[in-house]
Amino acid sequence: MSVHIKRIVSLSYLSIAVAFMLTGCKEDVSKTPKTAVSDYPRNETLYVGGFDWSPPATFNPLDPDPNFPADGNIRLMYESLLAYNQLTGGLDPMLADSYSQTDSTITVHLNPRAKWNNGETLTTEDVLFTFKLDSILPTAHHNNWKYIKAISADSDNFISFYMAANRNPLMVLNAIAETSILPKSVFEPLLKSAKTGKSYNMEKILEFKNDAQPVASGPYTLANYSPDQIVLKRSENYWRSSNYGGRKPAPKYIIHPIYDKNDNFNNAMSRGNLDVSSIYLPRIWEKAKDSIRSWSREEPYQLPATITALVVATTKEPFNNVSFRRALAHSIDFDKIKARALSNYTPAVQPGFILPFGLEKKYFNKEDADEFGYSYNTEKAREILQEAGYSWNADGKLLDKKKKLVRSISIECPQGWNDWIEAINVVVESFAEIGITATPKIVDYAMWDSDLRRGTFDLAMKTPPTEHSVANPWNRFYQMLSTLSYKPVGEETFVNQGRFQNPEINDILANIPTIANEDSLVLAYRELNKLFMETVPVLPLMYRPSTFYQFSTKHWTNFPTAENPYAPPSNLIVAAGVSALWEIVPVDKADNQ
Repeated sequence: MSVHIKRIVSLSYLSIAVAFMLTGCKEDVSKTPKTAVSDYPRNETLYVGGFDWSPPATFNPLDPDPNFPADGNIRLMYESLLAYNQLTGGLDPMLADSYSQTDSTITVHLNPRAKWNNGETLTTEDVLFTFKLDSILPTAHHNNWKYIKAISADSDNFISFYMAANRNPLMVLNAIAETSILPKSVFEPLLKSAKTGKSYNMEKILEFKNDAQPVASGPYTLANYSPDQIVLKRSENYWRSSNYGGRKPAPKYIIHPIYDKNDNFNNAMSRGNLDVSSIYLPRIWEKAKDSIRSWSREEPYQLPATITALVVATTKEPFNNVSFRRALAHSIDFDKIKARALSNYTPAVQPGFILPFGLEKKYFNKEDADEFGYSYNTEKAREILQEAGYSWNADGKLLDKKKKLVRSISIECPQGWNDWIEAINVVVESFAEIGITATPKIVDYAMWDSDLRRGTFDLAMKTPPTEHSVANPWNRFYQMLSTLSYKPVGEETFVNQGRFQNPEINDILANIPTIANEDSLVLAYRELNKLFMETVPVLPLMYRPSTFYQFSTKHWTNFPTAENPYAPPSNLIVAAGVSALWEIVPVDKADNQ
């Protein structure tokens, strides 16, 4: 790349130049639907579900939990520079059309055609400002700046991300793929209005609900919302339409109904009132009569990409005893979880924290799993406990080394998450077989999330991380085991919520992102997974898709499937999965373009 004048953004350099003002007059988005649901033409409207559970409160992407579609990696309204593709494991172009990598830098090229939905050009200034926001505010992506030293842009639309001293290209690439690029024209005045001395009032920033014709770059924009639904409308002049031969996304409207329970989403799908859903729907093979199917017509039906586990409070008795944890792992009936909790939507669980299939298969070592791992074996679990000094009373209840009854333990998860609740029921039954009393603790989402952050739990269900990521499997281990952001019980943390500590694991986690040689990488993951199996810091229960994916063909057809994998099974709205919106076809073919 030739030498150009560069604009540098770093943690220590901020530039805020304009006052907080409204730019022009805008017609407010209605907070109640302007039209009844039935008035949206069915052959122009795609109904999606499972991405929001409560009445809309904010569409501000800086909020820690904004409503659909401003949350997570949904790419309908806000776009990222690159988009993770679960099928290839690579990063597809989005706002950027290419990227390159050196030992110290990752450089992306911003597509010069990129525009906001108000017709203004999306520039490198918008990109630099977005990442600056994450560096100075406590956003969901603030920790990305542990891996980014600085960002620069030149006059040819090249943007360079300079790695911090702890050089981790996996997390820098992940940051590039997960960060929604925001319009500087909207958020810079907001930032300035919230500045108090050298700090910023986050509460003031979050007062901005972003519900009045949001400026965004994606193929859809917010049309209206109510407590019952969120309505998006197609951006007719979307800048990437030329990538699809000038075609527009097939649905003119995308509507997300708001339900508070899995069953309500599933009932809506069975009735044909929902086209795509990320909600766990049991026994998918029985739904063919309702014109419903998933990624594959054969077991495991879904495309697994994550590992749901029980986070273990490793600093508490009795979980601070590795023998106790190993016994728990041997006591769990994984096949029963597979059948009862997941309708066999998962291959058989293998020991460790690496997926033994797909893109991660090359890092999984079956010999190590057999030698150092665990499997459902109640007698083995009892043997481990007995060797560790445990015993049982006349009623078969487990006693500790002091002959005292081992306390009852709780297993926590959010209410309404039926597949997790059923998995917990199986675990409770399994623990009972070795004399351990366990009780489900089903709480609202906010309490579950708070308990995890503060470490005030015994065992808690979690899927780490929930998003598709180019950084896996490294990121999965990091999220659960890294001590870089270690906090004692009572203080909030998003990483290593079980408060586990192991210096060897930390060293390997620090080394893996710097390894370029594939053979060396395989060896490093082998050692990491071996240590995981030996110490059992968390209890993996099942493989799951990052999001469940099922669809109804009553009103739309040509969804991506295992037989027709033209796009990943990302519900047509997440990451690279949005490309499917141009390919689905309404059953009632009308001119909706």
